[in-house]
Amino acid sequence: MTNHNQFLVRFGVFGFGLLFLFVMSFVIVSFGGKFRFVDCPFCSEKFSKEPKDTWVWIYPGLVGCGKKCPLALEALRSFKERFPEIQSSFYFLVTDPSESEEAINSYLAYYQKSIEIKSLRPESEGEIGFYRKLGAYLPIHPSLKQRDEHGTQFFLVPPNRKIMYLIPKLGEKEWLEIQKEIESNVQ
Repeated sequence: MTNHNQFLVRFGVFGFGLLFLFVMSFVIVSFGGKFRFVDCPFCSEKFSKEPKDTWVWIYPGLVGCGKKCPLALEALRSFKERFPEIQSSFYFLVTDPSESEEAINSYLAYYQKSIEIKSLRPESEGEIGFYRKLGAYLPIHPSLKQRDEHGTQFFLVPPNRKIMYLIPKLGEKEWLEIQKEIESNVQ
């Protein structure tokens, strides 16, 4: 009978722990919002040629990617189509430093038919480290690129160029949240 009671106590503690974790994750998601931001030490200089009222979209991807990048670039095109009044510039962050300009231009040519997107290369070790910390996949070894696996996070730089929003995905719900954020920054 003692073993049965010990089992019930352990089961109850385990169940309480699971319930606690579930409730805490719900609270964090509810109060934390869907995207966050970080300080961007180089954005002001990097995007200085962009018009002052322009929001800069960055998607880190792999040239030749056939899985995630096409969907992400389509999401950016859809955003631009849905919200044409929001001044936006679009960049494809080239995550392989050894990629040739010819390969980059060839890959982006298809997407440039529907959205004006430019390539963006990190120019310093600090910038590469910054993007790596944010989850951008910057392969160190050629075999890593062959896996064609990388994150799908978007980066959004507001007109003040001081911060960078980290957006895990870009769908209808996120579009509306971003639109509210943009409108609140305009006023």
